[in-house]
Amino acid sequence: MLAFSADGALLAVTASDGSVRVWETASPGLPAAVLPVGDGPVLRLEFTGSGDRLSIGTSHLTARSREMNPDRAAAVLCDRAGGGPTEAEWRRHVPSAPYRDVCGP
Repeated sequence: MLAFSADGALLAVTASDGSVRVWETASPGLPAAVLPVGDGPVLRLEFTGSGDRLSIGTSHLTARSREMNPDRAAAVLCDRAGGGPTEAEWRRHVPSAPYRDVCGP
């Protein structure tokens, strides 16, 4: 099963392992983002009208959705984590890149 976002920028495809893979159509060389579903085969797959959310249905859960807008997804993650890493945490985990406030304004 497959679905395109309304603008054609994203392609979502179900996989035999029950996951969903999403590609950016403008960058076909990039690997797909893998969205694990984990509770059986995907029976329904569709993007919302705006393409910001991907709706996935299985026999166990008829509707769940995943955020497809990277800026909104990052904001949700930063909110859940209580903010981004400190400069010291950044140096410890990402020493090869200069520090930046990933959850800042």
